[in-house]
This record gives sequence, C-alpha cells and structure tokens, in this order.
Amino acid sequence: MSRQPGTGAVDECARPAEPAPGTDERPARVVVGRVKDSPLRVVGAALSGLVVVVAVGLVVLLAVLPKATGGAALTVLSGSMQPTLRPGDVAVVRGVGIGDVCDKVEVGDIVTYLPEPDDPSLITHRVVAKTVGTFDDGTACRLVTQGDANTSADRPVSPTQVRGVFWYGLPKLGSVKQQVLDHPTAALVVVAVVTAAWWLVPPRRRVITVSVPGPDGQDPAAGGLR
Repeated sequence: MSRQPGTGAVDECARPAEPAPGTDERPARVVVGRVKDSPLRVVGAALSGLVVVVAVGLVVLLAVLPKATGGAALTVLSGSMQPTLRPGDVAVVRGVGIGDVCDKVEVGDIVTYLPEPDDPSLITHRVVAKTVGTFDDGTACRLVTQGDANTSADRPVSPTQVRGVFWYGLPKLGSVKQQVLDHPTAALVVVAVVTAAWWLVPPRRRVITVSVPGPDGQDPAAGGLR
C-alpha cells in the first residue's frame, strides 16, 4: 500500500514495480478498499446531527420567529380552543398594532388579548363577529370572540386589549418551551454535551482489503504485501 507524501493518505490501489525487461511475469497487486467508520459511530453521528437540527429548529420556532414579528410563544393552559389548540400546546402569535386591529383582524382569525385592559392574563379565542363604529376609547371596532369548545361568546374586545394574532401551533411542546425558557443555559449545555460526546470519541474503523493473486496463484498478502 502506498501513501501520499506528507498526507498519510492511502492510495486506492498499491501499484508495485514494473516487471524486469524480457520477462512475462506480472507482479501481484493488493487493492485496498476505503476506510469505513464503525456502524455505531455512523449512527451516533447521525443522532447527534439530528439533536442539533431539532434544537436549532425549536429555538427558531419558539424564540426567533415570535420575537422577529413582535409576538410571543404562549403555552395553552385550558381546553377552550379544542380541538384546534389543546392544553400543553404552544400557540405562537404575531404582534399587531392597536391601529391595525380593525383593518387586519377578520372574523375567523384567532387572537390573543387581555380580558381587561389592566389584567396581565391572556386569552386566546377565535373572532366570531366584528363591530365597526366609533367608540369611547378612540378605536373603530369591537371584536367578539369565543373559544371553539365554548358555547357562549366572550365580552366585546377593544383593539387596545389585543396582543397578537395566532400564527402557528406546536403540539405538546408547552413543557419543553417552559423548561428551555426557565433554564436556557442548561438546555444549551445538554445539546453541546450530546454533540461533543459523539464527535470527540476516537473512531473505530476497519479497512477492507482485497488481494488479487499473482500469476502463480499465490496470495500476495501472504508474501508480506500490506
């Protein structure tokens, strides 16, 4: 087997010296196959890559995109919007300005709003009706909302109460989101450790060697060719 100078790389075929002039002998040769990682390491590398992709995807879906649109990722706590949103799901909403609510929010949209202007809790329900007019708070409409699983409508909602419009939902990720937000450093450390564990472990490899017999039928590997 020959090596490329300064690289340690192995040639695909080790080519021996040319036969002596006037002879019919053909030298034996050894064909060396490519070096292969062990199946366990290949699976480990694939899993670590998957962990990284999933982790990055969750960060984008739960933090980057909501923040970029002025919205938020909210954990669903009740069953009032079933089957669209179930307890434990994550509802991602896009921010909407007070002046845009009457123009951009339509019947059928799902909105997140404060039940009262000074109440910090949030409700996410579907708009079932919309009233346009002039109101005491200077806004031009009122939204009538109702949970998909509820039998009665909520009190009319002013644009000043609206905090966002539903964008997309992530089933059963509420607990994951809460853990990541509560312990972001620990989450990053776990991802880093899982990834490093596979890439830093010394590889176990095997070389597949195929010997081509010489003209006398002798296996060249037995003669010391490696």
